[in-house]
Amino acid sequence: MILDKMKDVISYSMELDINYLEIFMGYKGDKVLKITSKSRDAIDKIEAYLNKLDLEFKSEFDVSGKHDSSFNLYVGVEDSSVFQLKRM
Repeated sequence: MILDKMKDVISYSMELDINYLEIFMGYKGDKVLKITSKSRDAIDKIEAYLNKLDLEFKSEFDVSGKHDSSFNLYVGVEDSSVFQLKRM
């Protein structure tokens, strides 16, 4: 199940150097997991894990953060016919 994969991603991410983790509803009703970290290494490890689980994701480098720059990783889950992550 996709939600079981999401739980695995959250558990895996908690062991790494992350600053923020949030789950919210996306713009088309999908559930989105947002992981924020200042560590590129942590994001690379999570991306490799997501590829292994065959989950779709988008990552970006945000320089407009309140305190400092950070890497943001977004994972969309649920019905793949419904969710769409905006691509840059």
